[in-house]
Amino acid sequence: MVRSARGPRPTGDARATETVALVNEMLVERPVDITRLRKLVAIRGLVTNGLRSRVWPLLMGVDGPGPPGEAARYAVLARSTHKDSHVVECDMARSLWSYTEGWAEEEREARRAALRRVLDATVASNSGGVHYYQGLHDIAAVLLFVCGERAAHRLLRALAASHLRDCTRPDLAAATESLRLLYPILQQCDPELHAHIMELQEPALEVPYFALSWYMTWFAHDVPSLPQIARLFDLFLASHPLMPLYVAAVAIKGERQQIFACGGDGLLVYAALKKMRFLQPGQLSADELAQQAAALYQAVPPAHLARQRGIQLEHSAAIDAYLSEGRWHVPAEPRGARSLFARQTVQQLQALFLPKEGVPHQRRTAALAAVVTSLTGLAAMGAVLLAQMQAAQWGR
Repeated sequence: MVRSARGPRPTGDARATETVALVNEMLVERPVDITRLRKLVAIRGLVTNGLRSRVWPLLMGVDGPGPPGEAARYAVLARSTHKDSHVVECDMARSLWSYTEGWAEEEREARRAALRRVLDATVASNSGGVHYYQGLHDIAAVLLFVCGERAAHRLLRALAASHLRDCTRPDLAAATESLRLLYPILQQCDPELHAHIMELQEPALEVPYFALSWYMTWFAHDVPSLPQIARLFDLFLASHPLMPLYVAAVAIKGERQQIFACGGDGLLVYAALKKMRFLQPGQLSADELAQQAAALYQAVPPAHLARQRGIQLEHSAAIDAYLSEGRWHVPAEPRGARSLFARQTVQQLQALFLPKEGVPHQRRTAALAAVVTSLTGLAAMGAVLLAQMQAAQWGR
């Protein structure tokens, strides 16, 4: 809890007013308590886009004036072409309709041009390490409408290397692998519904691919209301990168009646899940969905759940997300790649430490120094290397 209860909990406008006051109090503190702010944002939301435009950059560590020459660099990057330029161009033609209803076509095209610049600059600025995917424009559109063009680029660039890193890789292996956690999360919040889906033994439901777009677009493709999707973005920006899976589980639980009504027909259940709509009248509000998902995450964090169920995610880096200085970070490489790096490094160091006939000690020492100084990421891999070196006992 961010704040202890003081009498009856405020509702509606009173709660929104209290939330705005609490956030503004935190923002004038120096330094800003990012951990406390992050928790409040996840549970209460930020109420207004004015607050979001101030707080979202803080949560991602991209607030402030930026380095000298940033504006000029952005202008260059925004005009760049890249390996995914054609896909971005195609997505622009079908973007922003829900957020620009009633706009003149010239206004809509101007906003699409800004969105295109944000996406092109984001992909071009990451030295080929970030790949565009269909759906990234849905997330970028929300950032653009809430925070403006330059801030949207800063945010998207940071997200592409953190919360969305598994989605911006060359293929979808990491993103689809993460979906393996959805059913165990659903079991935690609705065991009966989970058992029903599993008993169907429907091949189309074996992996919950129906949830892939929810995860990769943070539901922005399926929620046409900007205020509602912005509330979910409050949660996602303040939370573990796999939080969308918890929102998905809570949303599926909310459709349990419709799913059970499909009986034992697995294809009907798949179709019902695939066509699910969110935040409709009679369903949970965005605020309720966010709060229930946050509570579910507290009960079963993803790493704990994966260990408990024996789920090995070798392609996903998000499963190993960690907090540093109050903000969420994602390892640069997934666990499988890091394990391979560690094994190769151990083998190299073993070969250098162990005596070899005909190789002078001085030459082996120089080679060892070269390996150590050239291996990037060695400090981050220290604990893994030490454990593997101890297990191998240096070949003795």
